[in-house]
Amino acid sequence: MLDKTRLSLDQVILVDESDSQIGVMDKVEAHRHPAQLHRASSIFLFRRRKDNVELLIQRRSEYKIVGARQWANTVCVNLRPGESYESAAYRRVEEELGIKKVNLSEIYTFSYQLNCNQDFGENEIDHVFVGWYEGEIKPNSDEVESVQWVEFNQLENNQDLELAPWFKLMINDEVLVDKLNKWLEESVDEK
Repeated sequence: MLDKTRLSLDQVILVDESDSQIGVMDKVEAHRHPAQLHRASSIFLFRRRKDNVELLIQRRSEYKIVGARQWANTVCVNLRPGESYESAAYRRVEEELGIKKVNLSEIYTFSYQLNCNQDFGENEIDHVFVGWYEGEIKPNSDEVESVQWVEFNQLENNQDLELAPWFKLMINDEVLVDKLNKWLEESVDEK
């Protein structure tokens, strides 16, 4: 018997350039070259240590079709049919890192397309969410090989980490970095 629940969990929402849904597709096929435009959310969780702000990054599992064993932002997620950008962000933070209580704020939306390896790539409308987090982290080993806190303002100069292609793109996106820095400055007193 066909498991319709499993099928819907393995699908992404295909969209046009204005983010209007035009269909759904199997997640793996949507990432196969040429990658199809779909909805995604990216999460950046921060903490303060002395005078430094640190970002939680993850080394992705070897089983990932894109970015396997590479370092990326806290969490990335493809939206499932019927799911909002925000609900996908909260779902995936819990599924990948075991984080149940965190407040996320949406700060930016952008589109990008890039090749990740010879077979697969990304083509996403991506909503970026941020939050402060100080609690326990329980990585799901099927999804995440390891996690690490890194100084946010030193990240682009860190030569020791092999960064996923979209994460490199993000930390070199001046508008996104400005929005992250503005949010960090404005929210530090609220934390």
